[in-house]
Amino acid sequence: MRDRHRQVLTGWQLFCLLVSSIVGTGVYSLARDVAEPAGAGGILSILLVGILMVISLLSLHLLASRFPGQTLNEYSGQILGPLLAKVYLLVYSFMSLGIAVSIPRAHFPVVSAWALGQTPQLVYILPFVLVCWNAAKRGAVVIARVVELLCYGTLPLMLLLMIPAVPFDPDFVRPILEKGMVGIIKGTLPALYSFAGFDIFLIVYPYVRAKRKFWIGAAGLGFVTLFYAVTTILIIGNLGLEFTLMSTWPLQSYLNRFALAVFERADVVLLIAWTFQIIDTTITVMYVAMSCLQGAFPRLKTGIVNFTILVLALAGGSYPVYSVLEAQIIGTYSLVAVAFLLLTPWLLWLIAVIRGKRGERSDEEKSAA
Repeated sequence: MRDRHRQVLTGWQLFCLLVSSIVGTGVYSLARDVAEPAGAGGILSILLVGILMVISLLSLHLLASRFPGQTLNEYSGQILGPLLAKVYLLVYSFMSLGIAVSIPRAHFPVVSAWALGQTPQLVYILPFVLVCWNAAKRGAVVIARVVELLCYGTLPLMLLLMIPAVPFDPDFVRPILEKGMVGIIKGTLPALYSFAGFDIFLIVYPYVRAKRKFWIGAAGLGFVTLFYAVTTILIIGNLGLEFTLMSTWPLQSYLNRFALAVFERADVVLLIAWTFQIIDTTITVMYVAMSCLQGAFPRLKTGIVNFTILVLALAGGSYPVYSVLEAQIIGTYSLVAVAFLLLTPWLLWLIAVIRGKRGERSDEEKSAA
């Protein structure tokens, strides 16, 4: 199995994949979503979810390292058996497809309100989905290169957004425990959605030739956690908690209050640049959906599997966007994410240990031993 998965991805590409696979749409409304149940304590909700994600990454690493030459689609059958593995991969595929559909749907209202005006939803969704699908179907190597290229623009943008460029009032963020730990825990649910997608680690693990894969992944999650936490602090510290809760997209309201020396409208510049981040995210989660569906039905031709994902993505993306429906999707997904991203990898690893299931080591590992 090792020959089928040549180690061709670098550690930097793994870092870019994990950062880019996290749902980028959360940045627009995350400050409001976590502040609603937790107040200023929403900052702690983000940090708490970041820690949980690193713990979850440990389970992904332990599971994947037991089968270093295989992807999740291949070794899940050895752990769960054919029938349960098929069910597991189907659920995993449709969960990833749900993210791939919700990303452009959540991005469209922001783009429409700020830049595109009366542009029909399908005119935006159709080319977006086709571009992402065309890249996703080409495999891990092409995806890693595309994501790496786009990250050279989005990573500096993230760093730029963490620089306070407007007046900041620390009194707005000082009552951080005002709603107590209950509020902070409630704030973790919307934050979970913004961290979703990094489970691509299980799919690309055998392609990565870096030795410290877990620490690379932890660095990626740490970077995103810092980015979310700092931007949330800056938004609440500038807008105030009350205005943050009233804003549909607090980040855009925050950026609309100042002009950088280079960009007259920083909010529009972010909207344009962040579209590439949304593309990165959609490509990676769509690739996970394709891989898991192929694993569930290995006898189906790859073209049929890919076309099925395309049809479902277009159908889901074309359905009219309603804010209430989007909120329900995000809330439902967060609960599913708890099970799949935090619990099932641990369960699969535990079953593999109990049953003594382990993949063959690579030739390099054998020589080192």
